[in-house]
Amino acid sequence: MKNTLKIILLICILTLSNSCRTQKNAESDSVSELPKELFQRWKLEYGMANGEKISGLPKSPNNDYEFKRNGEYLLYNEDETFMTGTWNYNSDEKIIYTKRDDGEINGKIADFKAKSITLIPAGKSVEGTPFENFRFYYVPKTE
Repeated sequence: MKNTLKIILLICILTLSNSCRTQKNAESDSVSELPKELFQRWKLEYGMANGEKISGLPKSPNNDYEFKRNGEYLLYNEDETFMTGTWNYNSDEKIIYTKRDDGEINGKIADFKAKSITLIPAGKSVEGTPFENFRFYYVPKTE
């Protein structure tokens, strides 16, 4: 009886271990689909709302994003302090979702290239509001 329990326990541990490893490999595979240039600091170039350019947006470093390979992003304030959040890539949709620290989706990046990314506000806080029509265009911060 004890041997049977030990064998069952060992099988459960090995299955769980393999499952975690498979999920981690799947996540790293999807990250490898992303251009390596994504993992840098991005500054806000301009914004659009309903097809019109938004004036008066804050200049860099305020609203700079920096994406880390570990699934974290930094959102910089004017004084170089920053807020953190997480991101994940949905390889089926080809979209990067950004989330606040509380896990709430706050944006998505549906267009990312080596020289530009487009951030679209998303989540419960913008659904049904004019912010759904906003687009923010970022370029690499070179200075």
